[in-house]
Amino acid sequence: MQLSEALSLAISHQNAGRDQAAAEIYDRILEIDPGNPPAATLRARIHLKRGELEDADRLTSAAIRSAPDFMQAWNARGDVLDARQQPEAATAAWRRSLMTGPANTGPFVGIGNQLQLDKKTDAATSAYARALIGQPGNVSAANNLAQALLIEDDVNGALAATERVLERHPTHVRATAYQSIALEELGRYDEVDRLIAQGSATRPIRFPVPAGYADHAEFNAALSEEIRNHPNISGELDPLRRAIRGGAFVPQLFDHKGPAIAAFERMLSEGLDSYIAGLAKDPSHPFFARIPERYAVNIWANILGDEGHQSAHIHNAGWLSGTYYAAIPETVSPEDEERAGWLEFNRPGYGIPHRGTRPLDAVCPELGMAVVFPSYVWHSTVPFRGGGERISIAFDLHVDD
Repeated sequence: MQLSEALSLAISHQNAGRDQAAAEIYDRILEIDPGNPPAATLRARIHLKRGELEDADRLTSAAIRSAPDFMQAWNARGDVLDARQQPEAATAAWRRSLMTGPANTGPFVGIGNQLQLDKKTDAATSAYARALIGQPGNVSAANNLAQALLIEDDVNGALAATERVLERHPTHVRATAYQSIALEELGRYDEVDRLIAQGSATRPIRFPVPAGYADHAEFNAALSEEIRNHPNISGELDPLRRAIRGGAFVPQLFDHKGPAIAAFERMLSEGLDSYIAGLAKDPSHPFFARIPERYAVNIWANILGDEGHQSAHIHNAGWLSGTYYAAIPETVSPEDEERAGWLEFNRPGYGIPHRGTRPLDAVCPELGMAVVFPSYVWHSTVPFRGGGERISIAFDLHVDD
């Protein structure tokens, strides 16, 4: 097989989502021709997708050395440098991509993102709009434009940007989240309430006490102890990537299971299966249209101390999200008018001001209770004071097609 034929085959695999098959072919091409610009660039894209940043860095550098005017290599190089948290170098690479291919509009998204981080929202808006001129279907550009316009209080423009995405991807999580904020600010409350679906999609689930434990207090004390001593626990978190503030984080909770975590896993699975079985399909709704027959769960724990909280966020990769309460400070009370330690809904995050005119929904945590909601629903925790710990277990359900 000629190199050109092998490259075409690898690209077809990559476009179809068969990354491993594509990677194996790119690797064989690069053994024969180490500086092959398309193969190096596209193989770097797979490394980047997998978080293998050193390999992605090495291959984009090799592609650029072989072909200094190869637009796609500079574009990929910018994305790699951005992932490595080198914003100035990333912007320079994206600009070089634009110089080598003036019709290329993809780098405007990265440039806009950097402008957003620098609080230059007007300029970011222009960059995203420029990206959409050349690539009307660019989802990242449209979503980021919606975010920027919501920050700038151009609600109608933001709504139009979300509709651009939802016309092509009706169940897109981030676009639906921005849509809900725009509709809320426009006073279209019936549409917002339909999206959030309090009482059906968004609601508490109360669990029975697992076998072997006298009550919820005994079970959750054992569960909290296993979480505190979990080998995955980390207190060093990136605030740009995780919503938790002032606490600790335990990723991949089910990687290490003591008796209490194993009991929780069984309890949660039964509760979620029952919840899903009670949902009614609705093809016109972004949540009820996707009720899964099979699903996968991503699960982690959060430990919050005094003044700790989780800033408002959504879960971009999920279908359903939720949080279970394993430890609750004594100061967290359903009688508290300030709602300290409560789970709050519909307050936007990501720099978008809250301009809503009606009260926010909130739920007071209870032992033995989880609260579930569509992954596009904005949620946060209100800071609490007075000592103690708030230990919660958060989870996302991913539709398993």
